[in-house]
Amino acid sequence: MKTIIVLFCLYVSPGFVFGQYDKVVPIVQALSNTYNIYGDKLTGTCFMVTKNGEQYFVTAAHLFESSHRSGDDVSIQLVVQNELQSYHARIYYHPDRKVDIAVLRLAETITQSAAIPDELSKYKDTIQKIFRGSGFSTDSVFVSIGTETYFLGFPLGNLGTEVFGIKYPLLKKAIISGLVKYNGIDVLLLDGHNNLGFSGGPVVAYDEAGKQMRIVGVISGYLPEPVNIKQKNSMASVEENSGIIVCYDRRYMAEIFKKNNL
Repeated sequence: MKTIIVLFCLYVSPGFVFGQYDKVVPIVQALSNTYNIYGDKLTGTCFMVTKNGEQYFVTAAHLFESSHRSGDDVSIQLVVQNELQSYHARIYYHPDRKVDIAVLRLAETITQSAAIPDELSKYKDTIQKIFRGSGFSTDSVFVSIGTETYFLGFPLGNLGTEVFGIKYPLLKKAIISGLVKYNGIDVLLLDGHNNLGFSGGPVVAYDEAGKQMRIVGVISGYLPEPVNIKQKNSMASVEENSGIIVCYDRRYMAEIFKKNNL
């Protein structure tokens, strides 16, 4: 299996393979489980989770109108096979609506099928099995301040890497900087550069024991930093990206599943 994963990464970035070989398999699995989503309010990112054999999608609650309640049906669009497709889903929220996480359950099962080039045709069955995306596990991994994480998403108008006819998200690094109260909710702050479109994307950390990427939390946004600009006799103020990412811990996701008997 690792041979196929390496072949995939050689198509994407040869230098990456040799620098991150031990994480190639779990990183590609994380890419395969992350989708571009269009809510009924904003566009962002979501990721597939498998729990008790069922498929769910987790994203940021702010991509949807605030008038929705847990159990409501919502219309969404997902980029599947690099095409925007419409679906209906049931949406579930945390009891504290200030938690920026939503869990979606679709009526149908979502899969992607890789378009295999002729030179890799003998690996067709294996590639299809690997890249269809089976969903992140809900198992946890220990993290602390200073833990290295990755976050995935489709920023700035659905930017992503197209391979085998599937668009995969961009991958970025961050470290856990701290835990603070934000709007009265405990959130993780990450040191990294978030962009519009990453909202709802997964933050993951590598589990050395399980050799898998585990969910740390869900991207919500970033803290803006006001910057004053002096222009002759006047002063203007703009907000810049501070490089501090707001991430809602996976435990809130677990509480949504538990509260709604999912």
